[in-house]
Amino acid sequence: MFKIVPKPKKLDFTGKWFYFDGFENFPDFISREFSIPKGSWKIEIVERPGTGISIEDKKVKVWGNVNVAYATLVQLLIQRKDALPQVTVEEEFRFSFRGFHLDIARGGVPNVSTFKNILRWLFLLKYNYFAIYFEDLFPWEKHPKIGAGRGRLTKEELKEIIEYGKNLGVEVFPSLELTGHMENILSIPEYSKYSEWYLPREGCLDLSSEEAKKFAYELLEEVLEFFPSKYVHIGGDETWALGRGKSLEKNWIFEGPKLYEEHHKNMIDMVEKYRKIPIMWADMLTGMFLRPDERKVWEKLLQSDIWQRTILANWDYAAMPKEHFINRIEILGNNNQSNQIVCPGFSNWNRFYPDFEVAIENIKNFIEAAKTKGIQGFLVTSWGDDGQECLFSFLYPLFVATIELAEGDEDWEKSYIILSGESRELLDVRKVFGMSKIANNIKGLLYGSKEVVQMGTSEKRGLKRCFEEALQKAIVANLPEDLAFILQAIRVAIKRLENTVTASDLIELGSYYCRLWCKERKKEGLDRIVERFWAASGKVSLELEES
Repeated sequence: MFKIVPKPKKLDFTGKWFYFDGFENFPDFISREFSIPKGSWKIEIVERPGTGISIEDKKVKVWGNVNVAYATLVQLLIQRKDALPQVTVEEEFRFSFRGFHLDIARGGVPNVSTFKNILRWLFLLKYNYFAIYFEDLFPWEKHPKIGAGRGRLTKEELKEIIEYGKNLGVEVFPSLELTGHMENILSIPEYSKYSEWYLPREGCLDLSSEEAKKFAYELLEEVLEFFPSKYVHIGGDETWALGRGKSLEKNWIFEGPKLYEEHHKNMIDMVEKYRKIPIMWADMLTGMFLRPDERKVWEKLLQSDIWQRTILANWDYAAMPKEHFINRIEILGNNNQSNQIVCPGFSNWNRFYPDFEVAIENIKNFIEAAKTKGIQGFLVTSWGDDGQECLFSFLYPLFVATIELAEGDEDWEKSYIILSGESRELLDVRKVFGMSKIANNIKGLLYGSKEVVQMGTSEKRGLKRCFEEALQKAIVANLPEDLAFILQAIRVAIKRLENTVTASDLIELGSYYCRLWCKERKKEGLDRIVERFWAASGKVSLELEES
């Protein structure tokens, strides 16, 4: 038998298989990217309700969303290259918006080859949107100093990525920061004058300054002119400093929410002028993560009707029950139910490997809440806080998990094995490495963080047992080089817990990591990770560990 991901609305299989030698008229681009051979089979596009395929001997009828139909055919050929089943498949999605959001600003910028690999996975799994979180890494021509030396994408690279996505039916759209999280931009000396605080790396724009707002609108306009996408994400999250710095000093009245509303209305107007749809983070509209008294001040923003002109990206990355996320959705009010998308996360930030346990629970329960409330879609997020050590290749199983939890039968493990070609044994290793106790402690143990060094004896023993068990489960498998790095990192972590780690252990491991980084990313940002490995090895060599 075979599997189609995610589980389709209807699948009628007669049990019969036909010999397959290739397609006469399969799209050349997809044929090339997925190695589909030329042959005697023909594809016929027909008019029918919905989306699906019908396979007979040497003929495939396709209707509806052809990219979804082609992805199904590619999936079938991944599972068996020499035959296609006599089958009728009808596909239907709960969520019209099925997206992935990738942070490239906090660590390593993917090379074009990595972007293409991500887009191939998104196509295969029937996602339809891919957001690139730029912060300062869009190639602004009017402000060439922004992102300089940080690996920013060139316009030629971006055009290639956008076109590649278009050929696969995946819209690539920009995700910007034009209020908060502008730390890399505002830390540039000539732009620091636009900072709300006198410490520019805090990253909040002074919205009481007409010059600062004009600067933000200039950045937005250049992106709007460049991107052909229907959607543009204008940011807006975690602007906690807004109204507390230079703007407060003008009349000593806190006007954070007012400044926020006016600024975002102007940006919404701009996006709509270009006949695009704005997306923005929803946390500040409810005062998420603020003290109760501050939350009451910010949640007054919900009274404005301008948010109904946007898609509100409602994010929360906690491993909480479904009821928690239903409350997260409802807290935005009845008027903002139809224009929400939910944004769970991969829990890959601040780590060398994703916390699969937290990620899966977060994704499952947030998406279940979205189903209950009739939300239009999801935008699952991958962040790179504190250096983006987690390799992008570690995220692919979570792509599969998300789409199966959202649209399929939730058996994401079987789906990943089928589509990746990996063994059950290898997937089990991925899951072991993704256990919370493993994923959340590798980084601290490698770098010799204060929290790790000051661990109690019994806590160290318990953690050591956990790492040793993971090591035993992993050494039996033939690991690809990225997972082999995590295996070696676990060995070094055990040595750290035994107080036997050496400087050469850390330098060798750091060199191994550098090779992996350079295969999937630009070199910019790697120096930060190299410094951490060398600093850790220096402390060990000089016996400078804190006690």
